[in-house]
Amino acid sequence: MHTFCKNLLLEFWNKKMEYEKINGLEKKISKIILGNDTQRIYSKAIKLWDHWYEKGGNTFDCSTYYNEGKLENFLGNWINLRKIEKQIVVISKAGSENTKPDEIPSFIKKSLERLNLEILDIFILHHDNENVPSNEFIDVLNQEINKKTIKVFGASNWKIKRFEESLKWSHNNNKIPFSILNNNLSLAKMHRPLWNDCVSSNDNEYLNFLNKNKQVHFSWSSQARGFFIKDSFLKKLLRRKFHKYLKDCFLSSDNLERKKRATQLALKYKCKTNDVALSWVLNQNFPSFAIIGAKKIDQINFSLNCLKIKLNNKEIEWLNLNS
Repeated sequence: MHTFCKNLLLEFWNKKMEYEKINGLEKKISKIILGNDTQRIYSKAIKLWDHWYEKGGNTFDCSTYYNEGKLENFLGNWINLRKIEKQIVVISKAGSENTKPDEIPSFIKKSLERLNLEILDIFILHHDNENVPSNEFIDVLNQEINKKTIKVFGASNWKIKRFEESLKWSHNNNKIPFSILNNNLSLAKMHRPLWNDCVSSNDNEYLNFLNKNKQVHFSWSSQARGFFIKDSFLKKLLRRKFHKYLKDCFLSSDNLERKKRATQLALKYKCKTNDVALSWVLNQNFPSFAIIGAKKIDQINFSLNCLKIKLNNKEIEWLNLNS
């Protein structure tokens, strides 16, 4: 395709994507972020990433653990092939419940080598080691910013008390705080946790905190693992194990009522129930971004339909059963 035509096409698609900026990062971030934990084959991954970029998606969520580290190699090769390092935002995550602060520099170094980058846009601690004072993590991550290995950093699966304490300590000690909170946030509340230490921000205490502080939030499982998608009987039969897993996590009377209300709004907006649920995540009164786990091009297109609607505050509260 001629370069001029290609640029026009990208401009057309970019108008459909929504973006926001956060402190410490000069690049805009697409409100929907592409998660990449399922990419196993490079030839398929680059097709997905090309389509995502053409749709205006410029933000890629990955981890040092995805595909045993190969995912970051894949993404680094694609970035170099397309020469778009300055146009995209790369998120890398690392760390477990047992991670110590002095391990963090090696995680970042390894990711940079795999991605073939000089600096990470965003580094996020994948889990929280509650046995370590939060200030020790903050100190090391500030050092990494000073070394220019990362631009901003965040925390995933942190409980509200720990996260608040980290912000207060950073403020009192003139340190750069966590810029991003990366917990689960979906219209369907987790009935049971997906794994032992996962944390959801969908409770009144956390939502009030996020609203009050205008805290940047990246939501994983923003579509509640397909809870709002209506599968055919055949598809349910083929995915029996998955649906049992989904039932254990999200099936509750409250979530069924939320799904019912989302379906009612979908009729109003002439869209899918899932579009309403994902729009609920994006249209909070704080900078809220949604990570999607699309494996195929049609799944990207399906999720992007949510950008066609914009829920108001009254609808957001009603969906969350607050009115």
